[in-house]
Amino acid sequence: MAEMRGTAYGFLVVGRPGAGELARVLGASLGVGTAAVEVGPEGESDGWRWDTPVQCGVRWHARGDLSCSLEVYAGPSVPGAPAAAEVGRALARGLGMTVLSDFGDVVPWIAQVLTPTGGATFARVEEPEDPERSGLRVTATQARVDAFPHAEVHGLPELVRAAPAAPAGTDRRLWGWTDLICRMEADWPPLRWYGLDEYREDLVERDGLADLEGHPELEALDARFRAVTVADGGEEIGPGPAAGAWYWHRRPAVLPWRVLPPADPEAADRLWEWVREGAGAHGGTDMAGLDLGGAVLDGADFAESWFAGTRLAGARLVGTEFYRAHLAGADLTGADATGACFVRADLDGADLRGAVLDGADLVRAELYGTDARGARLRGARILGASLLDTDLRGADLSGAEVRENSFRVLLDDSTHVAGLTGTVFGPATLAAPDGTRHPLGGRDLEDWLRARGGDVQVIAPRRPEPPAARR
Repeated sequence: MAEMRGTAYGFLVVGRPGAGELARVLGASLGVGTAAVEVGPEGESDGWRWDTPVQCGVRWHARGDLSCSLEVYAGPSVPGAPAAAEVGRALARGLGMTVLSDFGDVVPWIAQVLTPTGGATFARVEEPEDPERSGLRVTATQARVDAFPHAEVHGLPELVRAAPAAPAGTDRRLWGWTDLICRMEADWPPLRWYGLDEYREDLVERDGLADLEGHPELEALDARFRAVTVADGGEEIGPGPAAGAWYWHRRPAVLPWRVLPPADPEAADRLWEWVREGAGAHGGTDMAGLDLGGAVLDGADFAESWFAGTRLAGARLVGTEFYRAHLAGADLTGADATGACFVRADLDGADLRGAVLDGADLVRAELYGTDARGARLRGARILGASLLDTDLRGADLSGAEVRENSFRVLLDDSTHVAGLTGTVFGPATLAAPDGTRHPLGGRDLEDWLRARGGDVQVIAPRRPEPPAARR
């Protein structure tokens, strides 16, 4: 057999594409047309057209998170074969399926994830010990991906470590310290993320250079370190093995562990810009209309920021600050906003279906026309909030607290109110199993809530005082 002089690609696909679909998409992305692509079972040669410019072997997986593997070979007659990521994006978009592309040989269990909407992130793929009983599993992703709902979402330190930033020829003794400084200077490649644990490891490695103190090369590196860090007394990093050393009292000027970017490239760029600006240090920011779905924004400060129409579906927002934020029309379906602050936030028309807001603070929040079906608000503080035409069917308000709230909401028998306490104005509407709807106000609303474990008083709306009474 002649030596292969073409380009080989490897992909994993979530879904079951047909042979015709694969030929069409690959033919277009490689510039050869559908007829020039042969698609067939991997490892089976019967009937195979070996003279086609592009060959695609398919191996099906009966189990696991990934339905099939594609081994694609673009022969030497294919002019200017594009990079794997470009072909993978074309496959994801053309097939309407999430595609994983090989990400080099250094960390073979890490793959680049390419979504049908043009998003990109990274995933850890686990090979099965017993292929007969389990298939390939995606165990972690850097941003939440709808195709892998059971994967953990966190940074991938092994990928960072496998992409060194220190230049070749660096003194081995100074390599770790040089690598860290180069990452900071270059804006934290390759992921714009770096774990706090990894940063602390680098400082411990700097502790080991005590015998080189005064060395000109180390002094030059230390000066570069000071230039890209700020003094904070160790507040961000915490005490270390050499807590008295000066570098333990400095943190990066741009903190790479505060957030994990979403898969959408435009939103990821905007979020990183916000991180570089100081992550909320200068007041509200504009994230309106972006796709931040799947991002990790735990504890971020978005007070008085704009998220109108923003997609936050599946995002992690644990303890995130949204004081006076504008979230009208935002999509928070499936988001985890446990303990988040929505005080005086505008959530009018937002989609909270399946969102988790346990322990969240919604004091004086506005939820006009908000869809909160199936949302969890256990232990939430909903004080003085405006719940007008809010859909709470299937929502869980167990242990939540309300106080003088507008409560013109839609309830049904699957709405959980055990332990709900406080006062509301009403009237609510009850959706019956047969699809009819009935007004529920005053004593009837109280009885309905108490019959289900709630202890809520329905109070009369305040009426404005007549002019004579105000004299």
